[in-house]
Amino acid sequence: MRRETTSVSQEDYLKAIWEIVQEEQVPISARLAEDLGVTPPAVTAALKRMARSGYLRVQRDGRIQLTSKGKGAAQHLVLRHRLAEKLLTEIIGLKWSRAHEEAERLEHGISPEVARLLLARFGRDSRCPHGVPLFGGMSSLRRRHGAVRLSEAQVGQAYEILRVYEKDPAFLEFLEQRNLCPSARVRVLGREYDETMALTVAGHGSGRIHLGKPATERVWVRRLG
Repeated sequence: MRRETTSVSQEDYLKAIWEIVQEEQVPISARLAEDLGVTPPAVTAALKRMARSGYLRVQRDGRIQLTSKGKGAAQHLVLRHRLAEKLLTEIIGLKWSRAHEEAERLEHGISPEVARLLLARFGRDSRCPHGVPLFGGMSSLRRRHGAVRLSEAQVGQAYEILRVYEKDPAFLEFLEQRNLCPSARVRVLGREYDETMALTVAGHGSGRIHLGKPATERVWVRRLG
């Protein structure tokens, strides 16, 4: 039987919807338009086509719900994306700040056979360079590790960085300069009135660092001890 495929455009929509759900937010047309950089009318037209193809349903309140067919296609694409990121960083040596953008191009060309080989190479329980599990997302990090945003961390406590926001190369470079990568250990020293946080980072020689809320909202940690 011939395997059904989706276009690159449809795959981008499916992955974006899946990621919004995994971030425990509500997928609606306006959010999709923002994430994908397309116009609201383009989103509306695409959703109608994908609904006719059986990938999703749009509820009366505007919420987008993936069908089992849509979920399966989205999960396969997300997995290929994360495998592509690991291939680019761990095998080729690409900087992690560029991995997401390059994987966006590469993910559509990874065949099921290559995906199986990459999965065997890296292991099912591994994570992408930005800390997201190959299978699952933030819901699994919260369930298995008690992940919270760094902005919610308690003063005086030590934490391990689990995951960082991956879609902003400049933000990733900012983190890398401060050793704030997944598996790094930090201690929260204080929180100012404007919610700027003072931290120490294990292995970072410059002592205290200060992060504003736009940064601490994009880093997820688990408490140590």
